[in-house]
Amino acid sequence: MRLLTRLGFAVVLATLACAGGDDETDRMGAAGPPQRIVSLIPSATETIVALGAADRIVARTDFDIDPVLAHLPSVGEGLTPSLEQLTLLEPDLVVAWPDNASRSVIGRLGEFGVRVYSPQVQSLADLRAATLELGEILGLEDAADSLIASIEADLKAVRDAVSGRETTSVFYIVWYDPPTTSASGTFIDELIQLAGGRNVFADAPGLWPQVSMEEVVRRQPDIILVSQTESTPIDLQRFSSAVGWRELRAVKEGHIVPLDANLYNRPGPRVAEAARDLARLLHPEAFAGETGR
Repeated sequence: MRLLTRLGFAVVLATLACAGGDDETDRMGAAGPPQRIVSLIPSATETIVALGAADRIVARTDFDIDPVLAHLPSVGEGLTPSLEQLTLLEPDLVVAWPDNASRSVIGRLGEFGVRVYSPQVQSLADLRAATLELGEILGLEDAADSLIASIEADLKAVRDAVSGRETTSVFYIVWYDPPTTSASGTFIDELIQLAGGRNVFADAPGLWPQVSMEEVVRRQPDIILVSQTESTPIDLQRFSSAVGWRELRAVKEGHIVPLDANLYNRPGPRVAEAARDLARLLHPEAFAGETGR
């Protein structure tokens, strides 16, 4: 798969998962809150920035887009970091992807006395727990409480705005070849529901299942959402002539919409922004007078 797979799909699959690090050594130790942080997970990096600790981050990945981090050196894509590069940065905390090839590298950081935290965030509840854990690790518990309260209030406002409206069936494409989507238990599925939609593959097995084109055609979603990045756009015109896709009413009627993977595929502090953007897309009448999509 291409870069979008490694970014959008890998971001979804790896960032993401129940809330918590590997063990108690992930928590703030006797040395106190870390002051030199390398975060290899863009969503976690955004959380650290939102907690007010951007000044403690000493490196970024190629996928960190916040201008406040632009001056920092990059460790690349972050999936397979260089041990030498990491140790030269002298971090006292590394936030790393769980359960992937980087673990052999990350595991060796303990030999240098570096703490490692591997949040696993699949759902919004996991995001809440991971944010609170980061707040504890960084000594910013009050900031974490405030951030969670703000996110939850914003999500409630979105839910209330579309309450009682007819739901729209949604097919969310994490990757299109083969069709890969989100199922029940993921934050994407929760955002679709919050925004007044119905995930047509909520019942699919697994969290991020590949689905057959035949099944997509059988379920006939009202709208198709395609996550992509600015650097790796997908030509939506190809869907109108591709086998299977051209049989979908949503494609024929032009109800296929690109979404920013950097916003939607990151379970971080901007999830309420994604939910509101999606709600405006599905139910624009509920947000009459507001600027935006």
